[in-house]
Amino acid sequence: MSFPTVATLSQEYFDPNIPQILPHEKMYKIQVGKSLFKISGASLSSDGPSFFTEYFSKKCSFAENNDSGSNAKESTENEVLFIDRSAEVFGWICQHLQGYIIEIKDEVQYTMLFADAIYYNLPRLRSLLKETDYYFTNIGGQSFKIAKNLFRRKGDSPNYFEIYAATVYIDVEKLIISKKLLRPPPHSAPYVPRSSEYFKDLLTLLGGASLDLDDNRRDALIKECRYYRFLNLEQRLIKSQVTYNPITRNEEICLLLRDLSKKGITFPAISTFSTSSFLEENFCSADECGTSSLPCDQPVIKKIKPNIAEKYKDSWNMLCYKRPFLDDYARELLFQIDSTDCTIGFNKETQSIHLDLTGESAQKFEALFGNILLNMPFGAANLNDYKYHFPSDNTQAKVKTHYLLPACIYLCDLDINGIKIPQVRSLLTDKSKFNDKIIDVSNPSGLKLCSGLKLYLRKSLWKLAVKDGKLMLIAIKAIAFNGTKEYYKGYRYL
Repeated sequence: MSFPTVATLSQEYFDPNIPQILPHEKMYKIQVGKSLFKISGASLSSDGPSFFTEYFSKKCSFAENNDSGSNAKESTENEVLFIDRSAEVFGWICQHLQGYIIEIKDEVQYTMLFADAIYYNLPRLRSLLKETDYYFTNIGGQSFKIAKNLFRRKGDSPNYFEIYAATVYIDVEKLIISKKLLRPPPHSAPYVPRSSEYFKDLLTLLGGASLDLDDNRRDALIKECRYYRFLNLEQRLIKSQVTYNPITRNEEICLLLRDLSKKGITFPAISTFSTSSFLEENFCSADECGTSSLPCDQPVIKKIKPNIAEKYKDSWNMLCYKRPFLDDYARELLFQIDSTDCTIGFNKETQSIHLDLTGESAQKFEALFGNILLNMPFGAANLNDYKYHFPSDNTQAKVKTHYLLPACIYLCDLDINGIKIPQVRSLLTDKSKFNDKIIDVSNPSGLKLCSGLKLYLRKSLWKLAVKDGKLMLIAIKAIAFNGTKEYYKGYRYL
């Protein structure tokens, strides 16, 4: 433990002018356990009033008022105060009373010293221990001395250690004082049943250094951050990419869906995405793009001849994201789904496209966006309108929840079965490929299957757009397969 130097100690904890509680020049005998200590009145008075100053002050007062004369006074001066406590701990306390710095090595020494500082009622030592610059703990069998200034960033405090120190140690102090106990109750040193190796990495990162981490190590450290409540460090560890889009003239941020936090999700007050303008300018002419080939279920545009009014009418509000504790402003969000529990369905009859989300991806999507979409200032959207339940192939689960969300893929850099699709529109016009059975959500009498094309996604990048209470997912990049054989091609040998 490293206390501040004499030059930097505040008046609250250290006063070089020792109060005249006991005679400074007088020596007092205190036996703790089997060890005898001789301490001056100046040393005892340097941290008082305390158990020692009160005890010896009463003895001196008794001797002075006793009628038996000098014999009683001499007997008092030779008296030894016996205390049934640890002599080793009292040796550290003597160093403190004599004006030395106590170098605390580990959590056991700190806990014992804290208990005896309360037992002997040493106010300055108690304050120094509570306000020390370090936390002492044992993690996975290894002792750590953790500098508090590592948690200077917003979000890394309050954390596990700060909460522990503010509850456990303070509660012990209040218990002893309020109950007037003869001795402190037994209190074990702090122990955290986590990996000491991972914690070393966290300390390295908190100190400002960088580490070369693979995905498994990074994911493990993120879990450790959540345990210790290092929320700022967690966000810095999460994989993300910030870029500037020169076409939209907006900054964009890309994160994994599983790493998103509800606290960071926002929608801009202005419209930022126009289906009419981007389709015409980037992909097709007005004659080429009709309802027969339009890849967006919403809105339905018969012909694209955009003018200013149509651009405004067809504008969508894009989901934005501001990383908690890191970002000063929000950016347009691209979220990545790394899971095979989502598929793209092309409906041959209605010429519509939906993203089918189920499993963990559906649960995460609902948890992130459900309440936020209901409370949008420019038209609430209800995810329940896109939620369906189907019989499950798993005998343990009777029904399975699906979200069937309208999707747009014109912008998508699409890879199917390892083959790059240069023209997405050509994929949709090739009716010979529409041999799969997909869910038809357009049937008002109930869900049914219809002919179409189903693509199973391995990885995909999306933007979420909202307008007039409706949703649309915009595919940016996707790796897909559409058959069992193609799925097994992705397997690797052990």
